[in-house]
Amino acid sequence: MKLFLDGPERECERLALEFAATEKQIQAASRRAVSKLGRWMKSAILRESSRDTGMPRKALKGRLKMSVDRVAASTRVWVGRNAIPLSALNPRQTRSGVTAGPVQRRHAFMLPGRRGPVFKREGRSRLPISVQYEDISKDIERVLQTEIYAEAERKFLHFFRQELRWEKVKEGRS
Repeated sequence: MKLFLDGPERECERLALEFAATEKQIQAASRRAVSKLGRWMKSAILRESSRDTGMPRKALKGRLKMSVDRVAASTRVWVGRNAIPLSALNPRQTRSGVTAGPVQRRHAFMLPGRRGPVFKREGRSRLPISVQYEDISKDIERVLQTEIYAEAERKFLHFFRQELRWEKVKEGRS
């Protein structure tokens, strides 16, 4: 899923006129604002998805990657939406099965020892067994659409205003 901010062009032009910024200052401010927006998106996705799914941030952190293209003034936040193994959610063996974070699997089991995958038998026989995962793609999708994308344009304008202000302060120091 891609997000393109097309709406704030008029607002950015208004801010540039308000601060009487040069083209060079506008480009520098927009590059830094885009970079800040990418970092904000990464932390906000992590925070909101952890809160919505009830899973620890540590389990979700490796699924977020960010890259910034300073020349094109664009940022890319990649979100991995594959299922998370229950072993990443601090699983505990219980009488009825395994509890891992907010997830409970009846008749699941762990091998003796502290860490390791959570298994569940596929049938009544001893084998085959399968490693248990928790699907998070729908939860992540909901977080992106309802909370992150709705806020991204406003945050970009906030960061752009901050950076234009900083450019004018730098200009005054020279």
